[in-house]
Amino acid sequence: MATKSDLIRDLRALGIKENDTVLVHSSLSALGFIEGGAETVIEALKEIITEGGNLLFPTLSYATVNLDNLNFDVRNTPCCVGIIPETFRKQPDVIRSIHPTHSVCVWGKDKVALTSGHENDHTPVGPNSPFRKLPGYNGKILMLGCSTRSNTFMHGMEDLADVPYHLREKPFAYKITNYEGITYEHLSRAHNFAPQGLIQRYDRVPDILKPDEFVCGTVLEGTAYLYDAAKLQAAAVKKMKEDPFFFVDKGE
Repeated sequence: MATKSDLIRDLRALGIKENDTVLVHSSLSALGFIEGGAETVIEALKEIITEGGNLLFPTLSYATVNLDNLNFDVRNTPCCVGIIPETFRKQPDVIRSIHPTHSVCVWGKDKVALTSGHENDHTPVGPNSPFRKLPGYNGKILMLGCSTRSNTFMHGMEDLADVPYHLREKPFAYKITNYEGITYEHLSRAHNFAPQGLIQRYDRVPDILKPDEFVCGTVLEGTAYLYDAAKLQAAAVKKMKEDPFFFVDKGE
């Protein structure tokens, strides 16, 4: 059984440092059995980064906020991307950005600045989202035991590169309930991968980066990748402008 100390050792060896700003995609089961489970993973990351940095988890809710239910409550709508971010979302010292399908929870010194403004965006990963702000904070992206085929940061790069396929043409009228309990209507476009039969292939990210621009290693029993957000942004936007369909495949 792994402990918090084991996890801290492996995360530091991968390249997570004090005062880092880190966006984490995660799979608890891939790491093996950890004493304390999801809470231990969060505690280990906080202990390394300290309050001088920022810890971010996507708290996406597209599984329940969709065409059948356009209602999002920033305080209560659960996330659908794993037990670690859902545990993080419920902690009292984090702030969740306001977006019906692609919110992010943040802990750390810049949590207000990183989350503010997302409620004004009309795409899931618009210019005010924590994903898009990440390069400006010298941010890192940690793929912790999860498939690298999914990487929400890359949706922001699709916006920047203006690829032709990733968003539905017309926005949906979502009903958002904010931290004050006020409900209002907000128009936002949704992603358009599934209706077109497109499969996301962000596992191709290492193909566009130089060997010294990312790290691949082992954390407990899982494989982990660590990307520099600014370098990934530059490389991804350049590649998408050259070949807009590089990061998608057409499904059967």
